Amino acid sequence: MSAHPELTPEQLLVLRETLDDDIARLGRRLAHLKADDSVALDQQAIGRVSRMDALMNQGLAQASDQRAVRDLAAALEARDRMDDGTYGLCGGCGQPIPFARLDAMPEARNCARCG
Repeated sequence: MSAHPELTPEQLLVLRETLDDDIARLGRRLAHLKADDSVALDQQAIGRVSRMDALMNQGLAQASDQRAVRDLAAALEARDRMDDGTYGLCGGCGQPIPFARLDAMPEARNCARCG
């Protein structure tokens, strides 16, 4: 399942379950996004302050959506690395990534030193 020499089968199972949960959660979130969720500001008769507030909220929502897309891609890539035997090995130096780091960030591609 993995080329990581220091991860136990139990640790790998925990990490896979975490990735699967993250993938499911992010997939559900992104499935609810609709193109018509944006505020049509030019068609609404709102005051200048309300318009600025709506623009700010729209920008925050778009940034959050973009982060969810990136997080989903990273989780899917990590699960692919599990399947191809490269999970848990640093993409920079090739050394094993410690379980504590993977437990905190199961999608991590690099050790803390390689960032």
